[in-house]
Amino acid sequence: MARGKSTKNITVAKRNRRIEQWEGANAKGSKYIPFIDPRDIKSEGSKGRVPDYENNGQDKRVLSNNERLYAYILMFDDRILWSKEQYPLLPIERSIAIAKRLKIRHPKYPGTNVDAVMTTDFYCGKFDGNEVVYSIKDDEKIKSLTDRQKKNLENKEKIQRAFWESQGIKYHLIYSSTYKKSIFARNLVKLAKSLKISFELELIRKRWLKSFSLCLRNTSERRLSFLLTATSESMGIEYQQSVSLFNHCLWHKLIKANLNIPLRFESLVSDFGIKVVAHD
Repeated sequence: MARGKSTKNITVAKRNRRIEQWEGANAKGSKYIPFIDPRDIKSEGSKGRVPDYENNGQDKRVLSNNERLYAYILMFDDRILWSKEQYPLLPIERSIAIAKRLKIRHPKYPGTNVDAVMTTDFYCGKFDGNEVVYSIKDDEKIKSLTDRQKKNLENKEKIQRAFWESQGIKYHLIYSSTYKKSIFARNLVKLAKSLKISFELELIRKRWLKSFSLCLRNTSERRLSFLLTATSESMGIEYQQSVSLFNHCLWHKLIKANLNIPLRFESLVSDFGIKVVAHD
């Protein structure tokens, strides 16, 4: 929950200085800066960045592959307006007071008696004006923890839930087993690469959708690759350009399909239940 490099020899003054620096940095710029940088902490699994294909330079910093997959799910969710990862529970006095009220120990920086700044995995704003929080937990990993470690984790969750819900913000605890092996989530990882397309492809997207819709009528029992080839030939473009346009339109829901099965181009068109929703 705290930044690894900055917690060595941490003091209350150093912690408070870092809070001030984080608040100042986010007040100045238009791009969100998370409280935790994955490069600065030890983390099992795949930590790093999730490219935000829609907002250049606003990549998501994640601490695990479970967070990585959920970041894509949030990006695809039409209800979510924005999301901020590794978001701190501030002011820290509030989380400390909640821990006292719950009669549980507030997290400390390792090897110190300094109260640590807690963070939430994803703090999100919705189009309906409400805010929501998602805490991601690996339930398989939890099984291997000691009873004491499980209790500490449970206490942290109690503090987080109370912190957000006391402000009228809905808190969701998400176990990774509910989605980490999900075909849907893995399809999103592939589609997200085409969230944005080149200007040249944007110019022909409307015509491509119309052509795709016409070809779809006669190819429902053919392979998806055949449908994309037929569309490419009718448009006089490269096959890979049709693949990019297809993935792009799926992401933006201009084309609907069953994303709960592997998105393989050798599969039959009818397997996906493909439907063109709009020609723009």
